[in-house]
Amino acid sequence: DNAPVFNQSTYKASVRENTPSGTLVTKVSAYDLDDGPNGDIVYSFSSHISARARELFGIAPRTGRLEVSGELDYEESSVYQVYVQAKDLGPNAVPAHCKVLVRVLDANDNAPEISFSTVKEAVSEAAAPGTVVALFSVSDRDSEENGQVQCELLQGDAPFRLKSSFKNYYTIVTEGPLDREQPGGDAYTLTVVARDRGEPPLSTSKSIQVRVSDVNDNAPRFSQPVYQVYVSENNVPGAYIYAVSATDRDQGANAQLAYSILESQIQGMSVFTYVSIN
Repeated sequence: DNAPVFNQSTYKASVRENTPSGTLVTKVSAYDLDDGPNGDIVYSFSSHISARARELFGIAPRTGRLEVSGELDYEESSVYQVYVQAKDLGPNAVPAHCKVLVRVLDANDNAPEISFSTVKEAVSEAAAPGTVVALFSVSDRDSEENGQVQCELLQGDAPFRLKSSFKNYYTIVTEGPLDREQPGGDAYTLTVVARDRGEPPLSTSKSIQVRVSDVNDNAPRFSQPVYQVYVSENNVPGAYIYAVSATDRDQGANAQLAYSILESQIQGMSVFTYVSIN
C-alpha cells in the first residue's frame, strides 16, 4: 500500500562529451516503506524519455546507477532530460517518477574551419598597399575558449598582411609594393593558420596562390649602350650590317619589342637613304 518515493524530484549532473561508455553520470535513489517484494524497487526509464536519450544513457535496474552508454557530443546537444521511474515488485504497483538533467560539458574536439569566400586570381603589380586579395571566415564548433580562434598569415617575405574585418571575418591585403620582375615576385603562396585557445589547442591551415599580373613598368634595354660596327665601302644595297638586340623584363605584349631608326642627317641626306632596320 506504499508507492516508492524518490529522494529528489529532480537530479542534476554533468558529464564531459566523448566520455567512455559505462561512466557514472549520477545515481538516483528511491525508498519504499513496504516489506519484501512490496518494497523491492526496480529502476527503469519512463515513457517520457526521448529516443536519443535512451540511446545515450542506461540505468541499472537494481542500483539506480545512470551511466553513459553512447557517444555524447556537445555540438549535438548540451543538455538532456532523462526521465526515470521506480516501481516496486508488489501487485498493483504504482511507479514514482523523477527527472535527471544531464549537462554535457564541451571538450576541445573540433579543429577550426577556414572558409574562403573571395580569392582574387591575380593582383596587379601596381596595386596600392591595402588592396584586398582574399576574404575568408573562421569558425569552431566548440564553445568558450575551445571555440575562440586566432589567425595568422604565413607569407615569409611576401608583402601581404592579415586584417581583421568583423567578428570571425578576415581579409588579406597587400602591405607594400609588388614587383613581378623580382625573383619569385610573379606568384605567392599564402598560408592562413587558425588555432583555437583550447587545451591542447587545435589548428587548421589553408593555402591560396596569388598571381601578380604585369604592368608595363620596364623600358627595353639594349644588350650594350654603344655598338661599333665596321662596314666596307661600295657594298651592295640590302647587304647585312649588324644586328642589335634588346630585352624587356615585362610580360606578354608589354615585352614585345619593335625596332626603328631615329631620323637624322648624314652629309645632308636622311639616314634612311643609307640604312634600314627590320
